[in-house]
Amino acid sequence: DDDGRDNDDGWVDEVEELDPDERLMLEKSILPVKLALVKLRRLAYKVIHLTTIVLPAWHKILEDLQAPITLMPHDVSTRWNSTFDMLDYVIEHQEAVDIVTQRRDLGL
Repeated sequence: DDDGRDNDDGWVDEVEELDPDERLMLEKSILPVKLALVKLRRLAYKVIHLTTIVLPAWHKILEDLQAPITLMPHDVSTRWNSTFDMLDYVIEHQEAVDIVTQRRDLGL
């Protein structure tokens, strides 16, 4: 009863079921979300890996906001729920994210 619509794991790709106009509408509607995720992934990477520039600034911002000194989790394709964890952290630390991204001297 294999109609070729699913992959080896039994998942159906709903996007493949869309006609070209529907697919274009979908791509346009999710583009802002994709772009935001790309920016957040870059920010998380830079906070974690730029230990002499961005990391100290991030810690200072959290300290000034009297927030616990923590690192933003970054999205890992092989780790279940990591995108959600990253977004949840950003929502909880929105003020700190806003401040660090406005700092032109950090090159973000």
